Amino acid sequence: MNTSVTAHRAAVLHGGPPPPLPVAHLGQALLRAARRTAAGEIVHLDGTGPGRRVGYPRLLHDAARILGAARERGARPGDRVVLQLPDEADLLAVFWACQLGGLVPVPVAATPPPGSRLSAADLLAAACRVADRPWVVTSAAAGTLSGPAAGAAPDRAGPAVGKRLGTVEELRTGAATDDFHAAAPDDLAALLLTSGSTGVPKAVMLTHRNILSRAHASALVRGLSHRSRTFNWMPLDHVGGLIMFHARDVLLGCHQVHARTRWVLDDPLRWLDVLSGHRCDTTWAPDFAFGLVIDEAARVPGRDWDLSRLRYVMNGGEPVRPKVARKFLALLAPFGLPATAVHPGWGMSETASGVVDWIYTPSGSGAEERYVPVGRPHPGVSVRIVDDEGEPLREGETGRLQVTGAPVTAGYFGNPRHNRLSFTADGWFRTGDLGYVSDGLLTVTGRADDVLALDGVRCHAHEIAAAVEELPFVEPSFTVARVSTTADGNADALEVLFHHRDGTSNDRDNWRIVAHVAETFGLTVARVTPVAKEVVAKTGIGKIKRTQQP
Repeated sequence: MNTSVTAHRAAVLHGGPPPPLPVAHLGQALLRAARRTAAGEIVHLDGTGPGRRVGYPRLLHDAARILGAARERGARPGDRVVLQLPDEADLLAVFWACQLGGLVPVPVAATPPPGSRLSAADLLAAACRVADRPWVVTSAAAGTLSGPAAGAAPDRAGPAVGKRLGTVEELRTGAATDDFHAAAPDDLAALLLTSGSTGVPKAVMLTHRNILSRAHASALVRGLSHRSRTFNWMPLDHVGGLIMFHARDVLLGCHQVHARTRWVLDDPLRWLDVLSGHRCDTTWAPDFAFGLVIDEAARVPGRDWDLSRLRYVMNGGEPVRPKVARKFLALLAPFGLPATAVHPGWGMSETASGVVDWIYTPSGSGAEERYVPVGRPHPGVSVRIVDDEGEPLREGETGRLQVTGAPVTAGYFGNPRHNRLSFTADGWFRTGDLGYVSDGLLTVTGRADDVLALDGVRCHAHEIAAAVEELPFVEPSFTVARVSTTADGNADALEVLFHHRDGTSNDRDNWRIVAHVAETFGLTVARVTPVAKEVVAKTGIGKIKRTQQP
């Protein structure tokens, strides 16, 4: 809990009224971008060359051909369409065909994330179950047209299968149409799948208003325009890549660059190569990616980066570590990175991505903060902190974070039980995060289910993992702290899983982990478990899935 409690002020922040929507639906955003003479391009990097460039007029024509073929095969406004397409340009073309035709795209990963026990066919089948007998578009060229969902004929749909609309190669042979559907702002625009920590994903319903209000407010707050140049390396089936970046950038008609997550994580300095080479001013990274760049500090001297244009580095997806933010800014300052470039923020699929942020300023006191605020809500968004019973808390008191506003989902598709559990009686969404409000800023401390209570100490598992990764022999971004059962039956024992830089472990280093956690938190580590990188379960954007580890 933050100790500076204001006696009478409630822990509520309002971003003000939502700005008027610039267009009524997403299809209009693409049409406007395609007609803008000064619009940028969409660049897809795959590591083999300068990348494929797709202008907005070409994207519109491609989507119009796919829509024409989809209509010939029976797709109608309101129908759901599951997309499992490994090629990003294909995925975007079909996504926009859906927007122009009033169809509801359901993107699903074509490659399971690291450590996942599911295959691509499993992911496709799960998406079809959640979307309730949708159409299915896959890629024959990539060999993903397999499994029960893709094999179903249109007249043999069942609860766990989809109706085959065709491969993207087949749909591209259609005749282009200019008879586009005029969606209403509150029509469903997309279903985005959650990671499904229980193995059963949920489909977040996002309307055109949800997506456009979030994109427009974010652009206004951060001064983005058609002149912006952005770089995204989140998957385009993820809310961050598809909505926070791509949909916003189409609304702006700006230059946008996309690369695959794995390509960047294999060499984190590629992120900075692209930012400099494409003269980008806007990008994103979770805290662990900042740490990976710092870990490559020895390779930084001699680079010819120009990062002076980079003014908006959205730092979200997981708690921000003050020490890491400071080191990142200091490391890249010689390349012109502004001291105000790091913008911590908060959002989730259920809010159409990031809806709270601010400009990070390191404390001048020299004291290390425990947490970094994530900022103020954007216009159209309000946040509040309540206790376990839902009663409002005061400023400075830590409790459960709730959110409401124009970008917030109305719920999960076909899931009335979770919808009842997810919303309060007065319509606020229960995020599952913990945080507090102080001095007009929201601070998110972590997930409610991430709190460990051991030996009379309460802290977040991510704090323990971050402390362990300060040790020089620990490979960053593969550490997990969790409660487990020891051989003697102690069910409340702290276990630390980590990957040793040398690929092997020894008793001396294991004991250094035990000693470091004890010194930092006053906690006893009962078990230290070395693990291989490939068995550590992560999300599609590389975040640790603490509850799904071996």
